[in-house]
Amino acid sequence: MPPKCIACVISATKKHNPSDEFTVVYFRSTVDYPDSWTGHPENAEWFCTEHLPLAEGLTDLSAHEAIDQIRAQLTQDKA
Repeated sequence: MPPKCIACVISATKKHNPSDEFTVVYFRSTVDYPDSWTGHPENAEWFCTEHLPLAEGLTDLSAHEAIDQIRAQLTQDKA
């Protein structure tokens, strides 16, 4: 599955971008995973190059908290 920017909800395939133009950002973890666990952690979110700066300074928040702030900022920017 290709990366999908959490801010614009556009995937690498829709943007026709290679996945290296997306960056995963790790926010504060809210789950303790066992050593044998595999998968996508709840605190990791993908950002396209355009929206990556929105994550700056938010990595001390949980992913849910950070996403709420980012979407609020995007809403303000459109107004």
